[in-house]
Amino acid sequence: MLRTRIMILTVLLVTYCGHVHAQSNADVIQRCKADALTFFEALGRNDWSLRCGYISSRTFDYYMFDDVGNMRHRALYDTYYRPGKLSDWFSAPRQRMVNCERHGYTASHVCTSGNAFMSAPLLFAPGELAVYDAYTQQVQQLIVVEDSATLDNLHYREQTVTLQSEKSSVEQINIVTLHTQSGKSLTVTQDHPLLLSTGILKSARYLSVQDTLIDQYGELDRIVNKTTSQVSAQLYNTQINTVNAQATKLDQIVVTQGFLSGSLVSNGVQKMGKRLSLRDKIPLTLTASD
Repeated sequence: MLRTRIMILTVLLVTYCGHVHAQSNADVIQRCKADALTFFEALGRNDWSLRCGYISSRTFDYYMFDDVGNMRHRALYDTYYRPGKLSDWFSAPRQRMVNCERHGYTASHVCTSGNAFMSAPLLFAPGELAVYDAYTQQVQQLIVVEDSATLDNLHYREQTVTLQSEKSSVEQINIVTLHTQSGKSLTVTQDHPLLLSTGILKSARYLSVQDTLIDQYGELDRIVNKTTSQVSAQLYNTQINTVNAQATKLDQIVVTQGFLSGSLVSNGVQKMGKRLSLRDKIPLTLTASD
């Protein structure tokens, strides 16, 4: 009897392992391609999964941060399918507050999002550089806004970072070009977050002529025109890690093409709690109500 139980257990174990192995190769890769998300879409999926109780807060942190506390530049997220049938899948929500119903698609696999910042140039100590160029030149001093800064007293510090960057594929990507009231312009990928006069970060794809940016000198500059286009671009797999992530706040503000921008942030449209001090000197007419 004992021998029979051991044999049954062995058969079940082999069957289970074989099932996992069968869904851990090309089928899973194809499943993730079909449900491919950008960085901020993956964040929205994770917010939804957490709110609905499908992942724990610990899993959420693992999906968004690496083992030493740096935000992942390619977030992890769950793709949902019907148990036992990977090809029968559910396009789960990408926004936090959507209905939690999964319609029986309760099984999941982990996928990896697209890169958060592509090759957008950032302000380093020697000047503005693409991350790949900073990596090849071994530049480690990223310019970030001081925590105590306000619009009337906007000052910066050098944040020591470690960089990793390698060329990936050449693909067609959507870019957003913004023209401002002062005559300036900047071009970023559609998921690049920019800081608004309202004290929030918003992905470029969601910006409009109703929004006002903040330049690197603290001046408000309203968007007067926005265009979206598709270009063929060299993509990069990049990582920007603070030397001591656990002792460094992860919602730092950096400079992109002369404007305040988000880096190492945890939402594409996120209230910046520690940035509310920036709003102290902003005219009420330019500040959206909370």
